[in-house]
Amino acid sequence: MFNFGKKQDDDPKKALEKADNALNKGLMGALTKGFMGQDFVDKMNNALTLGQAAMDGTQQAQWVAQNGIAADAEVIGVQDTGATINNNPVVMMQLKVTTSVGTQFDTSGQTMVSRIAVPRAGDKIKIKYNPADPTQITVL
Repeated sequence: MFNFGKKQDDDPKKALEKADNALNKGLMGALTKGFMGQDFVDKMNNALTLGQAAMDGTQQAQWVAQNGIAADAEVIGVQDTGATINNNPVVMMQLKVTTSVGTQFDTSGQTMVSRIAVPRAGDKIKIKYNPADPTQITVL
């Protein structure tokens, strides 16, 4: 609570871990359940799970952007997931992908897209995908 003179830790993984420990373990966890109630603890655990999922998705997207294979894709369909990252929507896209060697395959996957340039059905876009799991895509 009072971290006078202590360096602030900016690692989100550590922040989630500390929040989980404070909420669910030891004396602080017991006091939280006792004073705030199990319903509050359940809601906070759900929020921690969503935060962890968002971080996992961001790490996956970064890996695909750096190591994935570039391809052209035609957007077949787009569905909003309701999630956002930095005010940009995370969408589920159905794509017809054409690789650099001309082979085609259909895939669908979640990815973050620019809020001002959300792809629509029929659009041609550039993507990168994970060849081991073509549902892991990122829009370039």
